Amino acid sequence: MTVLVVQADGDDHKSAHSSVIISHGDQLLPSGTLTDWTTYGDHLVVVTVTGQRELAPTSEETEAGEGYIPRVISLRIDKVLWSRKDASNAPSAFETELDGWQFHGDQRNAVRLDGEPMLEVGKQYVLPILYFTKTETVQNAGWSTLSPDSIFPYQEGILGKGDVIPSLQQAEGDAKPTDARGPFFGKQSAELVAALKSTPPDPAAADAMKLPPDERAKHAHDQ
Repeated sequence: MTVLVVQADGDDHKSAHSSVIISHGDQLLPSGTLTDWTTYGDHLVVVTVTGQRELAPTSEETEAGEGYIPRVISLRIDKVLWSRKDASNAPSAFETELDGWQFHGDQRNAVRLDGEPMLEVGKQYVLPILYFTKTETVQNAGWSTLSPDSIFPYQEGILGKGDVIPSLQQAEGDAKPTDARGPFFGKQSAELVAALKSTPPDPAAADAMKLPPDERAKHAHDQ
């Protein structure tokens, strides 16, 4: 884990500094290219974070006075920008658990995954979403983001605007992601949509597109 001090600029042009812990971990699905997005994503959507709630830490963590508090955020689907062929209809809203807070006594630090925006209530984002069915790998069925590093901040029609990505903060200023989002930072969402429409799924997964996404990824990996 990496601890950064992040400056977040709100719409009122006031700045706030807070310590953010950047967490690194493995992802269930690949997401580093647009081919990954069209292979495993069902829809590209504009969402608004409408709320957040905490899940309780474990009893052992509570007793110790330190540990991790998971955060569940509520996302409202404002617009569907792109859909994969034969994808299930996009939901109107869903919840997801991506991050949370690390606590020690009364002190809390936000935990965000590498490449993930802060995902603040009231702000908009553009991201690919997909539906997981229950499999040997996936315990709970439901809608999910493709990955933390496939989420764009989104404001005034511009990708990459409106929120910070803590792991990209540098002393010299913000950097563009080196993942699939990079070429589209500062661009209109229509450019990303056009790119997705012209990007076919991974040929290694071509005969597995009706399988659940995790099984689709395993099939592609085994080819």
